[in-house]
Amino acid sequence: MIITENTLESELSSLLIRFGTLQAALGAIATSGVGYYITWRGFSDLYWMALSSQILSIIIVIFFFKSADTNFDERTPLLSSTHNEFQELSSTNCSHFFKACTVFRSNHRSKKKKISLYLILFSNIFFVLAATALAPLIWFLLDTPFCWSSKDIGNYSAVDSISGAILSLLGMHALTYAGVSDPSICAISQVFFCASVLWIAFSRYSWQLYVGLIISGFSGFQDSLTTSMMSKWLEPHERSSAFTLVTEINMIITAFGTSLFNWIYARTVVNYQNLTFLLSAGIGVIPFILNM
Repeated sequence: MIITENTLESELSSLLIRFGTLQAALGAIATSGVGYYITWRGFSDLYWMALSSQILSIIIVIFFFKSADTNFDERTPLLSSTHNEFQELSSTNCSHFFKACTVFRSNHRSKKKKISLYLILFSNIFFVLAATALAPLIWFLLDTPFCWSSKDIGNYSAVDSISGAILSLLGMHALTYAGVSDPSICAISQVFFCASVLWIAFSRYSWQLYVGLIISGFSGFQDSLTTSMMSKWLEPHERSSAFTLVTEINMIITAFGTSLFNWIYARTVVNYQNLTFLLSAGIGVIPFILNM
């Protein structure tokens, strides 16, 4: 939300991709180290490191991301210069929750805008659901024919993050330079997502998994561009509620989907080891259609 509210619309998509690249680079360093750390000292200490990092991020937000103006409602968008103009009189949590849930039903919005927003929302929903179907990947790598160790998985995750960051940045710049619209970029990324998932499903050697990272590097544009596409159809005072709703939906789908597909994998691994990956590719077709 901070990036969206402080970035020109023409620069938003590319900036979000660059921000995602930075996150991926930092994630690559962390995931690479995790595999070696588990082998060296086990897993428990990582929980304390994660908790410390989370507390640090909370402190940073509280003390550094507040506006200098202290006469506004803390629940309005951070660093927003327009929130006072549109601030609601009601201050109850229920009213804010209701506002977030009904943000797309605004009467002043044209039919075209409503349809576009719902298409973006459901494209994101099915993309997140398809991505959660990859949750059993770690069990897939620990099982035959790969039988990887924690170091192997850490190295693979690091290479995945680094290659994904580089390829997504190059791909975004190339597509933007070619004049491809954001929905079309998302549709293209869905093609790469389905292809990469199918590649994983039928891989039987470690080198095949690493080759597949070339394909998966172009598969994550939907996640980065959802907020950018939505912001173009929303009024400034609606963005906070819309992004809150998207975040909550993503969290619910991730929690539900991860549990569901791990449960499916546990019951089909003996006879159909790659079933969840085939389901992921099938679900990935839906956001492709919606984006088109």
